[in-house]
Amino acid sequence: MEAIIFLFCLTIHNIEEALWFNDWRIKNMPNKRKTYKKEYFIFSVLGITILAYLSVGLFLLFPDIIYLEYIFIGFVCAMLINTIMPHLLLTIIYREYCPGLFTGCCLLAPFNIIILAKTLNKGFSISEVIISTLIVGVVLLSSIPMFEIIAKKILKKKEKQQL
Repeated sequence: MEAIIFLFCLTIHNIEEALWFNDWRIKNMPNKRKTYKKEYFIFSVLGITILAYLSVGLFLLFPDIIYLEYIFIGFVCAMLINTIMPHLLLTIIYREYCPGLFTGCCLLAPFNIIILAKTLNKGFSISEVIISTLIVGVVLLSSIPMFEIIAKKILKKKEKQQL
C-alpha cells in the first residue's frame, strides 16, 4: 500500500512541477541553467515519473528481491529531499513560491516520512537508507538533463517532419 501512496503523491507533485516550474525557473533563474522549452521540461518530469512507476512496479511484482526495495526506499527519500532542496530552499532564496513546494510539503513529506519510519522499523539500517538515497538521487539528477536532451531531439525531428 505504501508504494501506491508514494506513486500517487509523486504523480500529483510532478503534475504541479510540469505545469508551473519551468516558467518559474525562466523568470527567477535565467542565467543559472540553460533554459529549455516547457515541452522539454515536461518530458523530463514524465521521464522521472516513469522511472518511479518502473521501480515501484518491479518492487511490487518481486518483493523478495531486496535490491528493488532499496531502489524504492531510495526513491522515497530522494523525493523527500527534493521537497527541501530545491523547492523550499528556492522559495526562501527567491522569496517567491517555487512550484512543487505545496505538494512536496502536503503530500510527499508526510507520507514519505511514514514510509521511511516503517522501513527503519522493518530493520533497514540508516546506512542502507542513505546509500540507497544517494544512488537513486544521483541517477535521478543525472537523468533530468538526459531526458531534456532526448526531448529536444524527438521534438526537433517532429518539427522537421511537420514542415
